[in-house]
Amino acid sequence: MSDKPVIGVVGVGYVGLTTGACLSHLGYTVVCGDVDEEKINRLRKGEISIVEKGLTEIVNEGITAGRLEFVVGATEVGERSDIVFLCVPTPEDRDGSADLSFIEAASAEIGPVLCEGAIVVNKSTVPVGTTIVVDEVIQRADIKVVSNPEFLREGTAVNDFLHPDRVVVGADDRGAAEKVAELYSSIETEIIITDAS
Repeated sequence: MSDKPVIGVVGVGYVGLTTGACLSHLGYTVVCGDVDEEKINRLRKGEISIVEKGLTEIVNEGITAGRLEFVVGATEVGERSDIVFLCVPTPEDRDGSADLSFIEAASAEIGPVLCEGAIVVNKSTVPVGTTIVVDEVIQRADIKVVSNPEFLREGTAVNDFLHPDRVVVGADDRGAAEKVAELYSSIETEIIITDAS
């Protein structure tokens, strides 16, 4: 992995688009992918459907600077990224538990094409232990899975990302957790590294 990793984001909904745009704003090259081709085409033109203060500006800033790119699907994201954030929906299942089918599908798509030694980050709202689910789907010993829960509020998500009270990173592999924590090093905040559970 180079000094400045290439970041991938799977899912360009509320969390994914904010995460990708803000990491681009911090100077990282970011590749965002989504299954919705129409949404991707709009984003490539800088058209944002989410009403979020400052988001349109930093998306267009990233596109203009060549640091933020949008692609269809997750495969290209996996092929090109050192660290991949999973920001896909986790709707409530009939029994009240989180439906992890989108997480599992995204993991299955990127698993075979991930760069050697890549890190996969659960950014979606998921229950404790989901890093194990992702790890079991990917089935590669060289890939580490990290949890980095989001604390973004609608309406202030950009500000919450760039000026958080804290950043929490959890992983069974300390080195992988530190690499994800390093992405936030230019932000003045408390960074908490813990285990995956």
